[in-house]
Amino acid sequence: MRRIVFDIAKWSCFLHRAARGLDRAHDGDPPERRLEDELFERLFAGEVEALAERDRDPVFGVWAQRIHDTLTELPAFERLAMECRGSADAAAAAVETLIPELAPDSGDTELRRSTRIACGKASLAVEELRDALEALEHVAFGVAPGAGTSASGAPSTEDHARTLASRLKGDQRLKRIAQLAGRFRRIAAAKRRSRVRHGADEIVDIEQGADLARLLPPELARLVHTVLRRSLLRDLLERRCLQYQLEGTETLGKGPLCVLLDKSGSMEGERDIWATAVALALLDVGRSERRPFALLGFDGAVKHESIVVGEALPETGLFIPCDGGTSIDAAVRRGLDLIAERPGALRKADIVLITDGGSSDDTAQELRDRAATLGVTVLGVAIDVAATCLEPWCDEVIKVEDTTSLDDRTAEVLFGR
Repeated sequence: MRRIVFDIAKWSCFLHRAARGLDRAHDGDPPERRLEDELFERLFAGEVEALAERDRDPVFGVWAQRIHDTLTELPAFERLAMECRGSADAAAAAVETLIPELAPDSGDTELRRSTRIACGKASLAVEELRDALEALEHVAFGVAPGAGTSASGAPSTEDHARTLASRLKGDQRLKRIAQLAGRFRRIAAAKRRSRVRHGADEIVDIEQGADLARLLPPELARLVHTVLRRSLLRDLLERRCLQYQLEGTETLGKGPLCVLLDKSGSMEGERDIWATAVALALLDVGRSERRPFALLGFDGAVKHESIVVGEALPETGLFIPCDGGTSIDAAVRRGLDLIAERPGALRKADIVLITDGGSSDDTAQELRDRAATLGVTVLGVAIDVAATCLEPWCDEVIKVEDTTSLDDRTAEVLFGR
């Protein structure tokens, strides 16, 4: 498809316009839009087909070629292209950031400076988009509350990326949640990797391999024989030595994970953003450990429930309004009900209560006793409030004062369990 100085594949034009929610390409497009199609192709595909001189736009050909030549000379643009190669959403995000920053009608020096700055901002935009996609990969946008998405009904990766990119443009709260959730997910992953795991510790059979610690005694005896030692070394290289086959006895998976988010009026703002990001990181933990996950939003009563088992969390879980008072009793009681309803509820289960307030503890001991019967651990996260406010309901309470990050102690308690 003829643009200004390049012939762009119609499919690339379609991908570009679809990723940005624009109208389909046609011959009457303004020059800026045609230039965007060309830049998209350079970032997405890497190679472009130049138009013959007679087919170039006679009015804007020189203007567009000057921009392309300037970008070609910049190592920053080449790095940006490598980041976007093969990803329509990344390339579209880069183009959308590049265009407003360019100064095509200025002198050569100013144009080089503006394109260098534009490439830096575009690279940052691509990185932010990828971080957001990773942080919110388990959230299904456009799904009704109360249920997750089935495997067959889940949106495609491309649709998810396109929808999310569009939402991030006009929603600073969602962007902030994605930034924190991505950071917290990486911390959680590091904590999970550092756990001490009891692996294979029971002999069940004999197998071939090359694990020195599990070799049978007759194999080890070959080490003291001059000739047989070489035979043993050969078998080690070929993984043909006889060794014990071990099998782990650790139970895989844990019980349900239920996160109770305080959505009272006092949580509005940074506290709510931080709490929601922690909930998303815990959702990732639940998915990785194949644990049923429930998210409850509460104020004076439970006003939102999302229960997912190997599914995506409906987006409504991220946009529960903050208003009203606080009833910890109602939240914990409902959380225990949900855990009791799940199959295998007597296995280890966790409730994580995140709140910045307290409430009457008249029934707290009753709920503690019920939690102990079900084998449920209740962890309290007290945001800018004394830990004693949550102790009547919780087995352990951690206090949080900084809602812009996650300190090591809090991360260890939340994700190192």
